Amino acid sequence: MTAANDRTAALPPTCDFVALDFETANRDWTSICAVGLAFVAGGRIVANPSWLVRPPEMIFDPGFVRIHGITADQVADAPEFGDLWPLLAPHMEGRIIVAHNAEFDVNVLIRSLDRYRIPRPSAEYSCTKIIAQRTWPGLKRYGLAALAERNGIVFRHHDAGEDASVCAQVAIRACLEKGAADFASLHEGLRITRGRIYPDGHDPLREEPAASPLPAFGRWDSRLHARPEQLKRQQRARTLDDAVVDRAAGTGMINGYAVTLDSCTCADFQGRKTPCKHIYKLYFELNNGC
Repeated sequence: MTAANDRTAALPPTCDFVALDFETANRDWTSICAVGLAFVAGGRIVANPSWLVRPPEMIFDPGFVRIHGITADQVADAPEFGDLWPLLAPHMEGRIIVAHNAEFDVNVLIRSLDRYRIPRPSAEYSCTKIIAQRTWPGLKRYGLAALAERNGIVFRHHDAGEDASVCAQVAIRACLEKGAADFASLHEGLRITRGRIYPDGHDPLREEPAASPLPAFGRWDSRLHARPEQLKRQQRARTLDDAVVDRAAGTGMINGYAVTLDSCTCADFQGRKTPCKHIYKLYFELNNGC
């Protein structure tokens, strides 16, 4: 990781997109203790700097320290994010920012800038977890470590620089897998509308209905499966790995819930009476992931 007081990291003037990863000291969105970037140009990573950051309050949750290994002593002399931002800002403005579980990193960025009363940049953003779910449907897990293992990438997880690098590599490989000419074409093909950050607000990333929605099954019409909230349940279903299925009966025990294609004992189904992630998981298991 780049030394905390290194303010001269060579960052490229142009790039196709920049992958971003934050580590935080505790549950406070603004408790940044490390930031990593990976700049991609022409289908390869051209810079991968990272910095230690001193949080506004030096409160390091032991559980978070066990995850990323960063302690209060290590960041005692590091810049706060508000002091580091002038170095980063020119490389965020007008760029496409990519993160894994982007909702987390974008919230960290926005709330930290707001805390320091710094204007937000104008930038678009995307999420490699969503990109991966649409590029490689049917995987059991879509965490960064699982995707790295699938793609033969060796890295030190929860190091901000290395996480940003893996995030960038997942995006690059998704482009190759889909034969996308560029990052914009990838999103068009996957039917993902990038989110936007701008000085006066924030437009969340949107997932459009898949080009080929799930067919009708059980008592559910195919139009129901194309609703945005149901698409999210389908994506979550693909991450579940606790499933015991009776193919002959068309039933299963998934995450401890009794499931058929028409019903589930979980609270989500009982409250909404629409297919939950467990029903979708059963459907995928019965149809070999399709």
